[in-house]
Amino acid sequence: MTINTPPRLQPVSTTAHSEPALLVDEAASPEALYLEADARLTAAQGMLLSAALAGDSNSLEGHDVANIAQAAQILTSDALDLMRAMHEAHQRATAQQQAPRTVHHFGQGK
Repeated sequence: MTINTPPRLQPVSTTAHSEPALLVDEAASPEALYLEADARLTAAQGMLLSAALAGDSNSLEGHDVANIAQAAQILTSDALDLMRAMHEAHQRATAQQQAPRTVHHFGQGK
């Protein structure tokens, strides 16, 4: 199913169902997008560190590893989507700053 969203709202890559429910607002400030991406990457990093330490003690079972891997995949996919949106926001801001400005001269008719 395709959802018609405004160009600034993009569905996240990872969805649990065929219809995306989570959207990234590409018009959000680059700082807000960065902070959201950073939070997800930090959570994934902490979770994977915990898994690595627990794996050393052989206390993880197969389903635990699968659950951790799925959560890490979702978190990192979301973070990548946010980083891409941050890049788009930066590209738009740069293009606006570099756009030629029109100068109107009034009263200089022939």
